Amino acid sequence: MKLPSRDQLFEFGLRHIRKWCELNSVGAPTVELKTGEPDFGTCAYYRSGVIYIWVGSCAEIGTAGRQWSYPGYVVDRTPYGVLAHELGHHVDNQHGAAGGYRSHVWRPLDMAPLTGYCPNDNEWFAELFRLFVTNPDLFRQLRPKIQDLFFGDWPNVAQHRQWAEVLKLSERHIKAAANKLKKATSANA
Repeated sequence: MKLPSRDQLFEFGLRHIRKWCELNSVGAPTVELKTGEPDFGTCAYYRSGVIYIWVGSCAEIGTAGRQWSYPGYVVDRTPYGVLAHELGHHVDNQHGAAGGYRSHVWRPLDMAPLTGYCPNDNEWFAELFRLFVTNPDLFRQLRPKIQDLFFGDWPNVAQHRQWAEVLKLSERHIKAAANKLKKATSANA
């Protein structure tokens, strides 16, 4: 089966974040598609109600080696995941983020970051929010200590499939997620 292109992942992601916003009565951010070289050396960023995204600079689906991006997986730098991450900044901002590098949610000191891209509380929240929006079942199982915080504020999910069903086209990502869940379960036991 042919994997979706970055442009297709952008379209899927845009529909998904808009649906999530509608279900949770959150004003959707404007999304501005950019071309050329990205600002700040990144494929996307959020400012004042607008997500700016350079689709061609986002990751493709990772199929081998150290490339792990996959829609709905813990690591997702595809346009689908990038849009959900930037939506996290939008939602954080609407809920009183202190600005700069502070989120409206304080990171528990004993909680490991979801990915390597968590240099501050703001990015920590956006990475968690990305997984919460794209694969809420996996989020719930990997972060049981804070699930009530997310599902309490935003109870309506736009993704209803079980975590493995979301990842069903990639045995590689299913195995990796299962390993992460096994580690999370033993750490929370």
